[in-house]
Amino acid sequence: MSVFFHTQNRKEKEKNMNKLVKRLLTGTLAFATILTALPVTAVHASGNQYWTESAERVGYIEHVMNDGSIKSTFHEGHMKVEGETAYCVDINTNFKNGYKTRSDASTRMSSDQIADVALSLEYVKQYTATHTGLNNNQKYLLEQCVVWQRLSEQLGWQCDNVRASYNEISQVVQNEVYAGAKAFAKANKGRYECGGYIYTGEGQDIGQFWAKLNVGNAKVKKTSYNPTVTDGNASYSFEGATFGVYSDKSCNSQLATLTADGNGDTKEVEVKVGTVYIKELSAPKGYKLNSTVHALNVEVGKTATLTVADTPKVTETLIDLFKIDMETGKSTPQGNASLEGAEFTWSYYDGYYNADNLPAKATRTWTTKTVAEKDSDGTIHYVSRLADSYKVSGDSFYTQDDKNVLPLGTLTVTETKAPNGYLLDGAYMQADGSSEQIKGTYLTQISEDGELAVLSGSNQYSVSDKVIRGGVKIQKRDLETKDTKAQGSATLQYTEFNIISLNYSPVLVEGKLYSKNETVKKIQTGIDGIASTSADLLPYGKYRLEESKAPEGYLTDGAKTIDFFITEDGKIVDLTDKSHSVYNQIKRGDIEGVKIGAGTHKRLAGVPFRITSKTTGESHIVVTDKNGQFSTASSWASHKVNTNAGKSSEDGVWFGTSEPDDSKGALLYDTYVIEELKCDSNAEFKPIPAFEVVVSRNKMTVDLGTLTDEYEKEITIHTTATDKKTGEKIIVAGKDIKIVDKVTLDGLEAGTKYKLSGWQMLKEENAELLIDGKRVDSDYTFTADSEKMTVEITYSLDGSALGGQNLVTFEELYDMSNPKEPVKVAEHKDINDDGQTVLITERIIKIHTTATDKNGKKEIEAGKDVTIVDKVTLDGLEVGTKYKLSGWQMLKEENTELLIDGKKVSNDYEFTADSEKMTVEIAFTFDGSSLSGKSLVTFEELYDMTNPDEPKKMTEHKDITDDGQTVTIKKVPEVPDTPKDTDTPDTPSKVTKTSDSPKTGDNTNIYAYLAMLGLSCVGLGCMLYFKRRRKKS
Repeated sequence: MSVFFHTQNRKEKEKNMNKLVKRLLTGTLAFATILTALPVTAVHASGNQYWTESAERVGYIEHVMNDGSIKSTFHEGHMKVEGETAYCVDINTNFKNGYKTRSDASTRMSSDQIADVALSLEYVKQYTATHTGLNNNQKYLLEQCVVWQRLSEQLGWQCDNVRASYNEISQVVQNEVYAGAKAFAKANKGRYECGGYIYTGEGQDIGQFWAKLNVGNAKVKKTSYNPTVTDGNASYSFEGATFGVYSDKSCNSQLATLTADGNGDTKEVEVKVGTVYIKELSAPKGYKLNSTVHALNVEVGKTATLTVADTPKVTETLIDLFKIDMETGKSTPQGNASLEGAEFTWSYYDGYYNADNLPAKATRTWTTKTVAEKDSDGTIHYVSRLADSYKVSGDSFYTQDDKNVLPLGTLTVTETKAPNGYLLDGAYMQADGSSEQIKGTYLTQISEDGELAVLSGSNQYSVSDKVIRGGVKIQKRDLETKDTKAQGSATLQYTEFNIISLNYSPVLVEGKLYSKNETVKKIQTGIDGIASTSADLLPYGKYRLEESKAPEGYLTDGAKTIDFFITEDGKIVDLTDKSHSVYNQIKRGDIEGVKIGAGTHKRLAGVPFRITSKTTGESHIVVTDKNGQFSTASSWASHKVNTNAGKSSEDGVWFGTSEPDDSKGALLYDTYVIEELKCDSNAEFKPIPAFEVVVSRNKMTVDLGTLTDEYEKEITIHTTATDKKTGEKIIVAGKDIKIVDKVTLDGLEAGTKYKLSGWQMLKEENAELLIDGKRVDSDYTFTADSEKMTVEITYSLDGSALGGQNLVTFEELYDMSNPKEPVKVAEHKDINDDGQTVLITERIIKIHTTATDKNGKKEIEAGKDVTIVDKVTLDGLEVGTKYKLSGWQMLKEENTELLIDGKKVSNDYEFTADSEKMTVEIAFTFDGSSLSGKSLVTFEELYDMTNPDEPKKMTEHKDITDDGQTVTIKKVPEVPDTPKDTDTPDTPSKVTKTSDSPKTGDNTNIYAYLAMLGLSCVGLGCMLYFKRRRKKS
């Protein structure tokens, strides 16, 4: 301290003050004398010597000990070193001005002690800077006091509470400053760079201390490496990212942990000035961890911000779609279809959704198409994926590091356009090795998996489309008439067509793959001349119709191939109009012959022969020339000259409605009746019998030879059709009818192979019999072993529905010498021929019943358990058929059904007929206690149960007056009530039976009963009298 005062009285103080003044004056004079005697050259202290002094007095200090006593009070001066403020660091020693040696405070004090003093001083300076009411002296007093207080605690001076006089500075201010200084030093330890000097020499040591702020702030700003992926995408967030702040580059000494908020900002952390090191400890949602160690330079009092960009997790594994044919399962299209150009719509949603909560609008959408690509082995695949080479339209793709990627979220893909030749309806996606078929929209999620983003399903799918399929319909027409009706006895039925694929790609037809120019299907015309496929037979593409077999009676001449295209699903290409129909030339031939008189062999001129078609009835006349010859050939007489005039041998002949054509025969494919007509030339002769000629070969002239009385015998057919089982002409309708046709053939050529073809006709309609759409026909092939033979041909059919119909058997006989071209040599087609006819009669089942009780009685006692047995005899059953007999009870008098408890009394019995006549029983058990006196009649119905879903009623028996069906419930007699009497004597053990009560209509004497009743009353009275007398006695 500069001057130390012990406590004294005022006189002593004044005395001492006077002495001091005298001494100062004397010293001053002496000092001035010395100065004047010194040389003029200036003298300086050495390099580590500093001038120290106590300047003006600033105020009084109270040296308060820890026990509360005031050791001393002194007037403190303002310490300075070379004019700079300094502080007393030794309260127990007096100060002397002079040069002192400076040393670093660390030689005398620890770093904690230096910091404690320096920070306390820093607090006082900050405090006084903000409290402008304090003057400089007061400021210095506060500073000096905190130095002494800190040193006292550190060095054990026991004056921890040294203070300025309260007259100098109020107690409130001092208490606030000293407490604040202590707290500030503690709170800011390490935040400031602290130091000081100690000046030692004669007298009191003084010191200088400073605290320079040595911290700044560090923070992190989190950003996205790829904002186009992450911006606005809820699957990515900066929130929760954590960073470690380290003092060393190797990140071993961690100073703090920073956590980012949703904007990517962390709070500030205070660190020492210089370089700190920051690295990411945990990545936020959707981002990869950034393991880079970042250096950040921090300046005093400033905030340094480190910007760290994290890479978002995305998937580079995109979905590949492979287009295949649904039916073949291959990447090869069928026919003229293509698997290239299918379009898919991809929709990306920046969030996780399922099919039920997808937003109405996608974040981004793209449309891609399938493109043909060839793999290493040359196989072509049709692929679509999210890349520019497949893109049709839509938003830009997401990219990262120059690669197309998909962010976290939801992706859907839907086929929106089928490729050419295929249907969109029914298309499905399927992962390799999976049986699941995904129809409609496929949905997948891109989610986090560690440091990766992965698809929730497979990344390769085959997409199957169903090829468009259609059919074709072709009409066969007669080339001459352009009509759909055949001429003569020819038919347009059974024409065969080959459908040939003209497609480079194979087509799948009825389970088999066909290559180009292969026949994929044969079709045949029906009776209407139309051949048709189903509407889904042929895959999309080009085909050719080629006639492979002409119909009977026609040539393949005139038939042309027709190319057609299948382009619409489920549609049959109609080629039945005249411009597209296939036309065939009917076979035409001629006949010729010579007419001579019998015996004389005279050639007969001008003899007319009528030629009549057996099929159409068309008839024309040909006339012999002068040599008795005749011919229908155009080389003999042009068909166009006097066509069908029939007057001379020069007149032409032409059958059919087309224009005559000399390049063809006159007669259509048919059987003709040749009939010699009477004329002058053959008036004396007996004309030969009419005979038949079959024209079956094209451009062939049938030589009838010389027609005389000795003519070549024709083949005749005689038939008799009967029931095969009974041999009768009447057949009962049934499910298994067999008609046997006994055919006698005369005029056969022994050793020749023949085929007899027959079919059934409906007489009344004069039409073929069709069962389930099929003709009832049969063939019999044989080799003639004699000129006359009898053969049998059987026809089996379901005749259940033919009751009342007459069936006529038609036959044709073919010469099978050339199996490829059978020649019809005879026929028998007379719809009115009784021999060929059988009658199908309705099946009538007769029913007879007898109803009795179980014992065969017609009267039944009334009771709770009544049983009626109905014995039913059925006649006319069809053996092997399942029947159901249904019966019920009727009230005869009311002619209504019997109802017990509201229910009909009925029963059924099912059986299979093992003979035409059977007897069965059906029982009815019911409560008949209320039916006394009633007559019950049993009604029955019989059903054919061949089709259980649609039983057919065959017969019934419902005669309310039929005694055989009737039983009677006996009438129960009424029993009178017995009067009750409390005094009635006990019933005797032996009961005597009386006769039956009288009934209406009985002739029993009523008076006898009255007498008996009177006697009974007298008897009872006597018994009561004697009983009372016994009691009295």
